[in-house]
Amino acid sequence: MNASEVARAAGLHRGTAYNILRTLQAEGFVGYDEATRSYSVSLHILEIAYGVLRRSGLMDLARPLMHAVSDAHGVSVYLSKVLGPSSLLLLDWVGAAFRTDLYVTVGRQYAGPAGASGVIMAAFGNSSEPELEALLSQVEWYEKPSFSDFLARVKVARKAGFAVDRGTMFQGITQVSVPVLSPSWELLLTITAAGHSHDLDGDADGPLSRAMQSAAARLSESVRLLRLG
Repeated sequence: MNASEVARAAGLHRGTAYNILRTLQAEGFVGYDEATRSYSVSLHILEIAYGVLRRSGLMDLARPLMHAVSDAHGVSVYLSKVLGPSSLLLLDWVGAAFRTDLYVTVGRQYAGPAGASGVIMAAFGNSSEPELEALLSQVEWYEKPSFSDFLARVKVARKAGFAVDRGTMFQGITQVSVPVLSPSWELLLTITAAGHSHDLDGDADGPLSRAMQSAAARLSESVRLLRLG
């Protein structure tokens, strides 16, 4: 974007926006293309994101728990922050031998409700059924369930405290997702484990879901000490 476009988007005078952009450029957080006279966010911004995660205390608590689940059950484990009713922000993941897709990157935003984590968002969030139906219509699944089937999954997840998706989000991949709740039962985070479906049959779901719930409970107990804003 050029300075005028940034100014309009931010609701600032052009001169103010230009000065801010030049400062960010000098600090390395924004790049400038002379040919197009446009600005873009640089990779240096990742240092800010990493610093925020470290200062929050979240990674110090979550990473050992995630590694324990990954190592014990041979799965990849993903930690995401809930951004309202319609999306998740991937904060971290462990288990490099397996990815649900080729574009798994920290900082990526995922639309919901989709897969096991989407069922958790619906089960423990505040969206009405009409809102959920509209959101579900906008996301892609490998084999998307009907809305009535989706609501049935939500009901089961709300009662069980976890959600399982057996290959309907990603072909051949089973996901197990659990909520991390605040003391007032607000949905803050989701933890999702993923593995090949042939390795995660019905007998494996029980131990994995219990390990996931234990990890989520540990985070929930400490959530008041964290800064997750």
